[in-house]
Amino acid sequence: MSSAPEVYSKPRSGESVADIAVETGHRPVAAGDALGALFLVGDTCIILASGLLAYKLSGLLHWQTPAALAGARLRWLGFLACYALLTLVSKAWQGLYASNILHSAQISRVRTLKSLLLSSILMILVLFLSGQREIPAVLLAGTMALAFTGIFTMHELMQRHNLKRIERGLGTQHVLIVGAGLIGQAFRNYLENHRHLGKTFRGFVDDSFSSGPNWLGKFSDLPRLLDEHFIDEVYFTPEMDRGLIMEIAARGRQSGISVKVVPDLFDGLGLGASVTYIGNVPVLELSRHATPVLQLFIKRAMDVSLASLIMILTAPLMLAAALAIKLDSRGPVFYSAWRVGRKGRKFRCFKFRTMVLDADQKKDDLRHMNQREGATFKIANDPRITGVGGLLRRYSVDELPQIFNVLRGDMSMVGPRPHPVDDVEQYQLTDLRRLDVLPGITGLWQVSARHDPSFAKNVMLDLEYIQNWTIWMDLKIILKTIPEVLGGSGR
Repeated sequence: MSSAPEVYSKPRSGESVADIAVETGHRPVAAGDALGALFLVGDTCIILASGLLAYKLSGLLHWQTPAALAGARLRWLGFLACYALLTLVSKAWQGLYASNILHSAQISRVRTLKSLLLSSILMILVLFLSGQREIPAVLLAGTMALAFTGIFTMHELMQRHNLKRIERGLGTQHVLIVGAGLIGQAFRNYLENHRHLGKTFRGFVDDSFSSGPNWLGKFSDLPRLLDEHFIDEVYFTPEMDRGLIMEIAARGRQSGISVKVVPDLFDGLGLGASVTYIGNVPVLELSRHATPVLQLFIKRAMDVSLASLIMILTAPLMLAAALAIKLDSRGPVFYSAWRVGRKGRKFRCFKFRTMVLDADQKKDDLRHMNQREGATFKIANDPRITGVGGLLRRYSVDELPQIFNVLRGDMSMVGPRPHPVDDVEQYQLTDLRRLDVLPGITGLWQVSARHDPSFAKNVMLDLEYIQNWTIWMDLKIILKTIPEVLGGSGR
């Protein structure tokens, strides 16, 4: 298992869960689960494609007369529709369109095999009882074999992709556990042993402790800790004070943090709260922030497509820029430095080098000339900028290598700009909210107040983007960026 990626945190002034958990059994698909909907569409397409491919390869029905062939084709399409429907129903009955099952390779393999065998047996029974004997057994077996292979392959590829993203710290939720007793410790162990769930344990909050590697603070510190550690989900153990739980649940509804309770498994689950599962652990959900999985999938697809297109179209320009940098000054063509991204995760951000070789060492000596208000650093006519660097900055050519950060998943095409670690260390607590999303090459601030020196204005626009984000907003920002770049407004 690879180590977790390094995460920036703002400086601050055992027993298995199986021993205490209950057997959960299967659950029906959750309504509105966009990831499950994507798998559902994928399953349907694979079954239809398998049937059409088997039909094309077999050639068993082509010897019939044209009229009989048309009827056979209609019956075959009807069979495929019925087989697809049975497969989807059996997979949903096994809970295979719930995201926590989709991400669990061991559970999903067994349940997928069960559901496919069930739907295939039911389909054969339907054909037998309806008296449909015209469909050759070879064609039927070929379709089912191709469907089995395609569906299993899709699941394996998606699960491997999910694990790679989680190991890089992408698409994960930061978890805070309130209560470091038996159930809290067991739940922590469960999350750390089941990394496919995408839950990153950040620490405990408990008044009973005052130190320790996983202890973050007391109950009174909770509001601050939620922001400092970019918490997405708070889990209360059952011995916690009800008033504290209600207070944090109300805060969670306002700030988009999921607040859940790991129930007392001996005293019942409580009334009124919906029950959800983390792996095999039941939790009571008091507030929920739904992740827009489908919209984020579309955003990621747009990022990859647009970054690939830009890379192809600007390849000659990037080559010319690289040659000009090499001829103009001593040092490498590319400049890479640590930046702070989503949820405080640090990553290497790439740019064309536009400054002298020792520019970072000279930064502290020039801080008295800073023309930006707040945490960011910027001065006009920066003496560290090279001759070619000034031209590259004016037309934002120096930012082009960041398309590789987009392809890697560290950045998006649109989002708040990533700041250096030393700038982020000067953030106020409320400024950390701009790290709730992936940073971008361009953003709302760049197209509306690019030269405004106020860092507060920068943060305000970033938060406006985060709170009102839509795919359409991204498209509008990208279109507005084009004249900004062509007009040479960069500095």
